[in-house]
Order: sequence, then C-alpha cells, then structure tokens
Amino acid sequence: MFVDVAYAMGSSGGGNGGGGILDFLLPFVIIILVFYFLIIMPQRRQAKKRRAMLEMMKKGDTIITSGGIRGKIVGFKDNDQIVVIQVGEGVKLEVVRTRIEVVGRLPEAGVEKKRGLFGR
Repeated sequence: MFVDVAYAMGSSGGGNGGGGILDFLLPFVIIILVFYFLIIMPQRRQAKKRRAMLEMMKKGDTIITSGGIRGKIVGFKDNDQIVVIQVGEGVKLEVVRTRIEVVGRLPEAGVEKKRGLFGR
C-alpha cells in the first residue's frame, strides 16, 4: 500500500530531476544576499561614517576616547595621526586618532541618566 504511494510521488513525467544545480545553489545565493544586506552593507556604511567623522575633526572640538577620557582638541601631531587633547587645566594628552569614539557635544557632568520604567 505505501509502495504505491511512494511510486505515485516519484518523478514527475519524464525529465531527470530538472533544475538540479539551480535547486542546489539557490539557497546558498539567498543566504549570501541576506548576509550582504543585513551585515556587510550596514557595516561598510558605518565605517564610512566613522572615517568621515575622524577626518572632519578640528581644533576646538570636544571628544571622548575609547577609554572614556573626555577632552578638547588643542592640536595635532605626526601627520594628524596623533591628537593632542586638553582634559583639564594644564593637562594635555596625546591620543591616537583611531581611538577617538565621539566627536562633538559631550554629555554634561552631573546630569543623571533617565531611569527605566520603575525607577531602577
């Protein structure tokens, strides 16, 4: 009884499998396209935006480094690869340009973060 059903569900009329290679490659092509549009393309866009931010830095801008140090740009060294920042009265630091995370307006000191739904 089940053998008859198996034969009935077998190959459909004449061909030897039809588009075998297409059926095999199509899922891989779809997965590659999904990865490109969901991971690679946004990552490239973000890297381009970061590169532009680092190139647009100028004297007087406020920054935050990847280590959390806040300061104001007072100069550049070594073909603009080293950024000299002032973090306090008479305190200057040299930071590698690629270690700068944020350029622009800094959060004010002493301002509390907004609390969650239940004040936690």
